[in-house]
Amino acid sequence: MERSGRKDLLRTRRPGPVQVHIGDPVVWLRDQGPLYEGHARFPKGYTFEDLIESLNRRIFFWPGTAAGPISYGIRHFGTYKKEKPAFLRIDFQALLLGNPAATPRYCKYNSGSPRCSNGVKSPRGPDTFLLAAEFDGTPSKVVEVTFDTEIILPRNTEVGAHPNGPWHRLV
Repeated sequence: MERSGRKDLLRTRRPGPVQVHIGDPVVWLRDQGPLYEGHARFPKGYTFEDLIESLNRRIFFWPGTAAGPISYGIRHFGTYKKEKPAFLRIDFQALLLGNPAATPRYCKYNSGSPRCSNGVKSPRGPDTFLLAAEFDGTPSKVVEVTFDTEIILPRNTEVGAHPNGPWHRLV
């Protein structure tokens, strides 16, 4: 957003996809349709706009196995299937080795889609994304892996048109 001169988008919810230009390339920013302020509970001093900025400053990955992403990633594909998204399959260790200054943070739910459950709003705040040592749960409880810095994709990154492939080397 900063590189495109669209800092106005940083703290504003996107109800639909938004096109931005970074020089000649065009980048589509995904909508934030399921992100509703009324479904989230915030700690004192943390606002809905703070959450939006935190989400917008991150790179998100659905965890998974060699067989494909977790169910959240599969459902995400179902939502945007008509747009023909590209999927990246990345070896996590290779990603970490290629980005030694990048620190992954983990979330135990879809951070951009808070829900009310039995009248209770979903918590969102500075503790939404946790370091591995702070994460309360096993790796199978991780729903999102995020980075808040630019990263370089490893050479063995693969791309496919479906969450289960077929896969081809990205280049």
